Amino acid sequence: MTMKAAIMTKPFQIGIEEVPKPVPKPNEVLVKMEAAGICGGDIHYYDGTHPYAVYPQIYGHELSGVVVSVGADVTKLAVGDPVIVEPTVACGSCYPCRIGKYNCCVKIDMIGGFRPGGFADFVTVPEAYAHLMPDGMSHEVGALCEPFSIGAQVVHRAGAHEGAVITILGVGPIGLTALIMLKRMYRDVTVYAVDVVAERLARAKQFGADGLINPREQNTLETIMKLTGGEGSHIVIESAGLKLTMEQSIQLVSPGGRIVIVGLTNDEVTFPGVLFTKKEVEIFGSRNNAGRFPEVIDFLHRNSDIADGFVSLRMPFTDIAEALHLAKTKPGEVNKIILTYEG
Repeated sequence: MTMKAAIMTKPFQIGIEEVPKPVPKPNEVLVKMEAAGICGGDIHYYDGTHPYAVYPQIYGHELSGVVVSVGADVTKLAVGDPVIVEPTVACGSCYPCRIGKYNCCVKIDMIGGFRPGGFADFVTVPEAYAHLMPDGMSHEVGALCEPFSIGAQVVHRAGAHEGAVITILGVGPIGLTALIMLKRMYRDVTVYAVDVVAERLARAKQFGADGLINPREQNTLETIMKLTGGEGSHIVIESAGLKLTMEQSIQLVSPGGRIVIVGLTNDEVTFPGVLFTKKEVEIFGSRNNAGRFPEVIDFLHRNSDIADGFVSLRMPFTDIAEALHLAKTKPGEVNKIILTYEG
């Protein structure tokens, strides 16, 4: 038995091929794909800048579909169940796993990263990482659960609370998920969105940002201080992945505040040492998610309208080469592309 799969053979080279249909191991289910999102990580696999890229590979990790086969040891899922895939598979035995931070697993596996993903007709998933989809949820919304799980982890790490003033540096897809969750989960938070891309700021405004700052037009620090009466931002979320914004975060945060860094960079980042003590600042990293999928599934089930403004394009899976090209070359216009699969 074969299936169609998008094989990325090297940067900027991806095509649909016939490959063997996978067979689930005893603890796995075989999922027929229904919807897949294109992530920023997929774009970096595509352009060759991802540090963990391997070729050839089937990528894709923002996934939803239907169980069509189950392994011998599967007990909770059955053929016909609609599921949402949690792609980061942990070892369960290393120190981070033992303390509940399996998102930091030192042997972490990744569906659509280190192992074949969902840019194919079928994908195998360990049963523990296939979450049952609620009745009435669309597969498109299901595919959004993975990026929103990252936003949920950020919100959790931020210690968000009513009355908080929050600045998000970078409102691409991940920064936007954090903004959306903050504005939907809390009645009284003020969120300022900072980005150099006008379309991203407009999208942030659409989802409730209380103020927009374009650093090409305004001085971010001066503007935040003016907006907060000189107090600074209680919480600063860095999701741009830039040395500049990471270093700026400690200037923007208020004394006693918290910084959450979810952006990625290989650059050396430095802070004025005195501000650690003077502000007694807390700096938290945020990676993937640890146990956030159930709450995110519930959140998006109750707020399914989010997809209307979050998803920019819907394209057939077989057009994946064009979809990746658009996501790479038009980052301002394209927030999220959802690939759909034939019935």
